[in-house]
Amino acid sequence: MLDAQVLKFSHHAEVRMQQRGIKLQPESLTKIMNAVEEAASKGAQDSLVVFRDIAMIVNVPSRTVVTAMDGGQMKSNIFTQIDSAIILS
Repeated sequence: MLDAQVLKFSHHAEVRMQQRGIKLQPESLTKIMNAVEEAASKGAQDSLVVFRDIAMIVNVPSRTVVTAMDGGQMKSNIFTQIDSAIILS
């Protein structure tokens, strides 16, 4: 149960975040994790999480960020295989 309180990052997501210069502060991670928890309570499986100028695909049951991109990459992307979207400010 404790594991559900932690947002994990896949190797792919870590590489993408490093390549794209995406850094999240602890308070941002907490906000994202709270939103993922709420999505889980509503039965979400794979969510698009948009936080400021960052988009992430999160596997909700495992609390794992699968990939991440910044605002520049978001503009021309189509997001597939998601069942929910979380928009945070």
